[in-house]
Amino acid sequence: MAAVGGVISRATLIVGNDPALVYNSLSEFIRKIEFEVGPNLERVTFQAGSCSIQDLVGSMSQTFMFSPAALIVLRDPSQLVAEEVEILSSAVESYSGDNFLVLANFSGTIDAKLRSVFSARHSLIDCSLKSKSDKQTFLGEMVHESGLQFAPDAYRLLGQSLGEDVAQVVPLLDLLEATLGEGALVDLPALERYLSAPGDVAPWDFTDAIESGKVGEALEMLWRLMRAGERHPLVILSILQRRFTELALVSGVKARSEALSILQARDKKFKRPPYAIDNMIASARALGYGRLSQAMVWLSQADRQVKGEGGLTPELAVELLVARLAKSFSVRNS
Repeated sequence: MAAVGGVISRATLIVGNDPALVYNSLSEFIRKIEFEVGPNLERVTFQAGSCSIQDLVGSMSQTFMFSPAALIVLRDPSQLVAEEVEILSSAVESYSGDNFLVLANFSGTIDAKLRSVFSARHSLIDCSLKSKSDKQTFLGEMVHESGLQFAPDAYRLLGQSLGEDVAQVVPLLDLLEATLGEGALVDLPALERYLSAPGDVAPWDFTDAIESGKVGEALEMLWRLMRAGERHPLVILSILQRRFTELALVSGVKARSEALSILQARDKKFKRPPYAIDNMIASARALGYGRLSQAMVWLSQADRQVKGEGGLTPELAVELLVARLAKSFSVRNS
């Protein structure tokens, strides 16, 4: 993939017939670049249709003070207009710099000239699954690589539920592993719990389930909020962002009065019963600085995914987020 003689190409175009496949391929390719360059890799991301093509081309030859190379990602090059395609094609055709340029196309059709430049002179990764056989093979490989053990009837249900959209198996497997554990057995009842759930719940019951470390219960309440409650994933994110911002504000606080003062300084209308503030302090203390910082990273990542970055559906993005958050709390309960 995009490597000749063990050397990663400095200019790569990733295309596919499913955004999840492109996202997975991009993530894998970036890991290879990070391994080659090391922790000081500089990152620059552009979104076609809302960026300056001159800035993008300029960054290809830019040097960075604290990094030997940069990773420059252009998302959705199918959104480039004809003039931009000409400029970028000329730059890529003669490119021989140290920075890594990666074009990841999540939707639409790439201009034929731009595609041919990568195909002829650099690297083109086509991660499309074009036949039923391709899709069945991909499903089997992803399940095998996950390490999860599927009962035969659960595996059949997995294939049936995904249908043609087998690319969604990757984040679904991540979700199952985060919830059930590495190498766990996935039987039919376990898988069915992730495919449907009835009834609405209160948002505070949802966050309570997360903070109690009950991954399965938190996910069940999430599904009920989204399906029976008809809450959009952005609303779910808002609930979680507000809650974890509160936890961050009271982290390190020992007294209820101090926590209340901090929270009211941020929001003069803030009002909660004493036990709720005590629970907030306890949850922040249970997470600790490290896991609370990681939770903020996951929230930011999920926010971008729900708004269209990457190949996850908004629903699957928040499912994976909730599983990770609840798992963080379960560490102190295990």
